Amino acid sequence: GCGDSWYCGMATRFAFEAWAGIPTEAVQALEFSRYLVNYAPKDSLVMAVSNSGRVARTIESVVQANRCGLTTIAATSNLSEGISQEAHFTIDLAYSERRFAPGTSSYMASLIVQYCLALYLAECSGRLEPEQVQQKLGQISALGGLMQQTIDANLPVMERLAQMINLADHRIVFLGAGPNLGTAFFSMAKIIESTRHPAVAQELEEWAHEQFFTTDKDTFTFLLAARGASTDRTREQMSAVKAMGSTCVAICDPEDQATVSQADLIAPVVGDLDEILSPLLYCIPAELLAFHLALANDTVMLGFDNP
Repeated sequence: GCGDSWYCGMATRFAFEAWAGIPTEAVQALEFSRYLVNYAPKDSLVMAVSNSGRVARTIESVVQANRCGLTTIAATSNLSEGISQEAHFTIDLAYSERRFAPGTSSYMASLIVQYCLALYLAECSGRLEPEQVQQKLGQISALGGLMQQTIDANLPVMERLAQMINLADHRIVFLGAGPNLGTAFFSMAKIIESTRHPAVAQELEEWAHEQFFTTDKDTFTFLLAARGASTDRTREQMSAVKAMGSTCVAICDPEDQATVSQADLIAPVVGDLDEILSPLLYCIPAELLAFHLALANDTVMLGFDNP
């Protein structure tokens, strides 16, 4: 995919690896259609995500995958034209709010569809028993309550942060790893879409090799600090962020005191989550920050008030 549709693949790829045991790559549509498709194993399954169904490079990816004899699935909300007419199979993203806005509902729908596909493939291969699949579906469903709590907890936090951030002077950076590398890129996109203000997403370790050297008091650095394989490195990077004078915002479980104690501010994500499923909740703080920044600065999405 492109944009959000690529980021959701980055966020869910480890579900396919861990649950279904299938080596999985999340790649940008042009990189796939012009390059990687020529070297993909012949038994590959290609899932192309396009909410509108009209993204040219993603359609091209499906056409090129078909040419190479690969099996293709389209996940889209447009069942009448575009990508749905090219793929072997089509899955409706099936969310109710379909209007022009920064993609929040569509991103959530794309995540859910990919988690469900990973579970389906895990059951087909015998890696998971039907009861285990139902258990994981139940875990996903139960996140709805935690999602509401996370929204409620973050609304005042992000309203306050939006008042602290001066778009003319401040830089915004999101760091993530594993499943939440995709969340970092999605978070960056929401800031850009809502405010037309530059924002950066970077892989947790790579930040130390590049953006570290441009981090200062005019930088707000957000760390996607879900508990998991990179927790220790996240805390180390938080120390480095603060040492460079940046405002360090941890997006984390408020009960994770070892992480909370390192941060200047926290964006609370309620619940001790399986890291693989954490992107479903960890995308919320940046959505709300983007919303409040747009309100505070009276900006129009993507600057479409500018002819």
